[in-house]
Amino acid sequence: MTQSKMSKVSICGCGWLGLPLAKHFVQLGIETWGSKQAVGPALELAEYGIHGVALSLPLSLELPALSPPITSFFDTDLLVINIPPGRYAGAVEEWVAKVKRLSAMAKQVGCRKVIFISTTAVYGECQGTVDEWTEPRPNTLSGKAHLAVEQYLRTEWGNEVVILRLAGLIGPRRHPVRYLSGRQGIENGKDRVNLIHQEDCIAAISQMAVRWPHHPVMHLAAPQHPSREDYYQQMAQLAGLPLPEFINSPERNSKVIDAGKTCEWLSLRIRHADLLSERPDI
Repeated sequence: MTQSKMSKVSICGCGWLGLPLAKHFVQLGIETWGSKQAVGPALELAEYGIHGVALSLPLSLELPALSPPITSFFDTDLLVINIPPGRYAGAVEEWVAKVKRLSAMAKQVGCRKVIFISTTAVYGECQGTVDEWTEPRPNTLSGKAHLAVEQYLRTEWGNEVVILRLAGLIGPRRHPVRYLSGRQGIENGKDRVNLIHQEDCIAAISQMAVRWPHHPVMHLAAPQHPSREDYYQQMAQLAGLPLPEFINSPERNSKVIDAGKTCEWLSLRIRHADLLSERPDI
């Protein structure tokens, strides 16, 4: 990795992951900018020491049309793109176009480096152990769209972009057991889970900002991969929720995301490694 001095970071998308990430950079003494879609929530970022801007995509590529705050947002040492596609009809295609426009604006204004937060959904049809060199095989619209954006950004930014593919996200007020609790007849209970805690995501991105990695694509998942049945029943029990019930499905060679090399490259120790022992925060 190359030591890099980041004096300014911009987070595009200050939501569940982006806001605590921005707060983390503020605590490090780095000038931190963050975006929200509406003016009110953007202004509220100031209470955390974050320079907030209202960023509604797509943007005009004409510089005179940009407000000074938006120009300042993109004139940054590091831009973290952390905006997932919506769930409405046509949202995925629209999202791809928006991220491309975002990239073009960042390059035009003078952004130096980019981290794109992607998803391990790009490995859709892969089986068995999946490491950082496994070829993606997306089988959903979202997975295919993320892979298309990854490829576009790598073409546009070369060595100045890093792709970070995140497994299923868990952390404060976010856990899949909320939606599985009490359900019956759930299939594929023997498939392995691939999850990563918010705190470990922030630690990884922070390491990238401090020491820019030479590896363009990384991914992150906790090293423990219990079966879905074992994991979600344990989480429901720890949370005091009705247990989900799984049907007896045959065991498959399901995906297991191995992030060992990413952790080695970033000198990262996964803090939330023992998935079965932590009570879910719901």
